[in-house]
Amino acid sequence: MSLLDRSPPRRLSRTPQYNRRTQTIDAPDPATLTPGERSRPSPAWASAEVAFGLAILAAGLWWDFGFTPEVLLLFALVACWWRGPGWRAIGLGRPSRPARALLMGAVVGIGYQFGGTYLVEPLIARATSGVLPDVSAFRAAIGDQQRLAILLVISWTLGALVEELAVRGWLMTRLAEIGRFSTGAWAFAAITSSALFGVAHLYQGLSGVIASALTGLVLSALYFATGRNLWPCIIAHGCLDTTGFLLIYLGVYPGL
Repeated sequence: MSLLDRSPPRRLSRTPQYNRRTQTIDAPDPATLTPGERSRPSPAWASAEVAFGLAILAAGLWWDFGFTPEVLLLFALVACWWRGPGWRAIGLGRPSRPARALLMGAVVGIGYQFGGTYLVEPLIARATSGVLPDVSAFRAAIGDQQRLAILLVISWTLGALVEELAVRGWLMTRLAEIGRFSTGAWAFAAITSSALFGVAHLYQGLSGVIASALTGLVLSALYFATGRNLWPCIIAHGCLDTTGFLLIYLGVYPGL
């Protein structure tokens, strides 16, 4: 079974079954269903929502306002309220093993920050523009504890929580819904949402866009590996940003 096919253990059939003994129809247990099975897929509605989300992203890039993820999440909240599924179905349910989810998120986030910063990003820069991702916008945080504290708060709220809910949660689920939640649709959703996540970091230059897109793929893989649960992704995203800002604070982040 591939990671894209992971789902909770089945306790009842996923389709209604006629019970000859009780002469009733046994409905499937909601806890065993994926988002697409909890609410009937509607590719047309999903396509319309994704198109509106892309318009929000495009507007954010064109006018360069810094709250695009927040606007996208606001629209996602309205969309999920309007036709579902709920956020627990998308991935905000309590992990079956919270300690394991916390550990996986921390290891992936911290590990990939070091691997990406000192291995992946230099290779990308060498293969493209020859320039490392531009993080000069954060240069003022070098040696500044107050600015570091502000960046850490932002990274865990507007970064880890908001971006994961908006991108890995809502956007990727809607993209998969366009293909009726097939395995191929989930793969397409992971690649497309990761590419858009990269484009959202256009201010970091070409190498920054590619590096951010790869980060999106890593977080998407974590989402699938944990049974489509968002909490490990949120933790990984927060730990990744925290590690990066600590490296900037110490003045050792490449490209400063």
